[in-house]
Formats: sequence, C-alpha cells, structure tokens
Amino acid sequence: MTNSKIQIPVVSIIPGIGDAVRQQLSSPAAASSTAGKLFQSSQLEIVDLPLPVVCPPNASNNHQPKGAVGAPAPTTPEWKLDPKQQQILEDAEVLFMDAHMAAPLLLAPKTNLPFELQHLLKKVQWVQGTYAGVDSYHQFPEAPADPGFTVTRAGGIMPTALAQFVFGYVIAIERKFFEAKEFQENREFARWELKYRSFRQLTIGILGLGDVGQEIGRTLKASGFQVIGFKRRISDEDAKALASSADRVSNDLSEVLGQSDYIVNVLPSTDATRYLLTENTLEVCRKKSPVLINVGRGDVISEETIVNALEKGLLSKAVLDVFEKEPLPKDSPLWTHPKVIATPHIAGTVFPEDVADVFVKNLNRHLEKKAVLYQMDWSSGY
Repeated sequence: MTNSKIQIPVVSIIPGIGDAVRQQLSSPAAASSTAGKLFQSSQLEIVDLPLPVVCPPNASNNHQPKGAVGAPAPTTPEWKLDPKQQQILEDAEVLFMDAHMAAPLLLAPKTNLPFELQHLLKKVQWVQGTYAGVDSYHQFPEAPADPGFTVTRAGGIMPTALAQFVFGYVIAIERKFFEAKEFQENREFARWELKYRSFRQLTIGILGLGDVGQEIGRTLKASGFQVIGFKRRISDEDAKALASSADRVSNDLSEVLGQSDYIVNVLPSTDATRYLLTENTLEVCRKKSPVLINVGRGDVISEETIVNALEKGLLSKAVLDVFEKEPLPKDSPLWTHPKVIATPHIAGTVFPEDVADVFVKNLNRHLEKKAVLYQMDWSSGY
C-alpha cells in the first residue's frame, strides 16, 4: 500500500452508513477492539466515496434495493473520483459497498469501470454488503466461478423485521381486521361474521429456512400455529437446530404446499428457485387454497401464475412485498386485484446503525484473521 493507514471505502445509497461505522468505532466500548484501537489511533479511516454509474446486465432487476430500481439503463459507466479517492480504491483490500454496485464493478470491470479507472479494485479481498441479498453477484455468467474475493451479507438484521411483517398480515387476515373496518364503516355490530379459526388448526409453510425463515417460524410457533419448513438439504443436525422454528422440516415441496394454510416464501433468487412456483406446482394447494405471502424474491413465481392461481382457487389471497418486475408496472393487474395486497418492497427496512453493527463485527474478525460472518457461498448462490 502507498499509505500505511488502512483506508476502507464506503459506497452505498443508504444515508449515514459511513457515519454509523465511524460512530461505533469511536465509542468507548470499541476502544478495546482491534478495529476500534486502529480507528482511535488514526491508523484506520472509513472513507465515504461517490456513487458510481454502472451498467448492470438487467436494469429492471428486482433484486436491487429500494432506490436503485426503475432507473433507465445506463449505457456508459461513470465514476467521478478525485486522485486521492482513486488511490484509496487502488489500494483497497476491504470494501463496504452495496451489492448492486460492487458486483458489476468487480465481476465485469471492463464494462462498468471507465477506461481510465480500470486499474482500481484489483486488490480487493473482502466485500461487506449492506443488504441481505447477494443476487447481484450471480448475474455475470462470464465471471469465474470463484473470483477470489469473499462477499458477506448484512446478515442477522432482517429476520425480526420480516417476521413482524409476515406475522402482522397473518394475524390481520385470520382475525379479519380488514373486514372489521368495513363493518365499522357500515355501522354493523357483526360479531358472528368476525368469528375466527383457532390458530392451532392452521399450518404455515415456510419456503426457505435461513435466518429469516427461522425467525418467522419461531414467531408464528409462539402464537400457536403449526409450522412446516421447506429445505432442500436436511441433515440430522439441521433437524435439531430447526426444532424451535418448525414443527417439521421437509425437502418435499409438494408436501409442504399441500399441507399449508399460508405459504411464506423467503427463498433467495437462484437458478434452483426462479419460477419454482408454477400453476402445476400449486395444483396441490387446491384443497386448502392457502394465502401466499412473498417476502423473499419476486421471481419465485410469475405475475401471470399469481393471477391465474387466484382466479382458479389455488390461492385464496396473495400478500406481495416483492415482484417479478420492480417497480411494479403501472399496468400490472396486481394493483387492482381484489385478492392481492401489494407493498413496495418495504417489509424490511435497513437502518445504517444495524448494518454498521454487522460490518464492525466482521471488520474485527477480518483484522484478527478470523473467518468473517455471513459469507456468501459462490457455488450455491447465497
């Protein structure tokens, strides 16, 4: 390095994320940590850098975070950096950067770094992401299977928020909160019409049992629901570890779908999960006609399949926070469908202090030569 000080670039659309890291590292509580000591002795600097303009393979990609979707596709990369900022990126071994920018810059630099900046980012060893999703890193088939750097997700910060979202809608639907408001507006004292089912009789199927799926399962189990989880690979160790999140875990998708009164999708977007739910797949749902709640990725099911499944009674309702195309097109039938509740990808909000927690913890581990947490597996895609 040309500079003995460790300088870590921060590139994110999340306001205040660099300040949140600096605040943590400057706190008295951090004084005894490896990163805190370096920061407080001016041997470590957290540097906010301008946002680049990159040319992603699909500009309407629905896996980019809020604020990064829906813009016209750029055709020419641009990154306005002064000489000092360029030097920081040339020397950087650690990046703290949003995935939708880091992935194209690192995996397709020839098309995403301006010609005069092609020498940057060659020394990167580890990228800490700012969101839970890492889909952006798998949109470059020309990239090597293992590009030689580690990517870590902002893990552990979304489970509670997403569990609250799912739990809230399950309760609102089962306890008939929406209907209650209509009866109120009509001045009807509709006690019998608002009777509800025992939660003990209801089964929630959770597709995906990562940290988010597990927290959703724990939350629903605590309220008396039966929970069945879908996981492709299940070891004896998994079964024990997941006991607090699911009454049962199965690798048989049809079994989970057919037994569920609610289907909650939290699967990531991978080759194995894209359009996993089809009309044929959902045919086993005909008897129970469950509610679909999707807080995972929009491309697990097509818009057409959702509409057809609702019309045919394979699904009774759909609560959708993610969509096949984002932003949801103005002419989408999902906007006005009477059986659809649509929210604009807000089930889990990212707060800078939470992401800073993850980064600082991982930074200490990195500096101490320990394995960083929430690593992405290049082979599995998440």
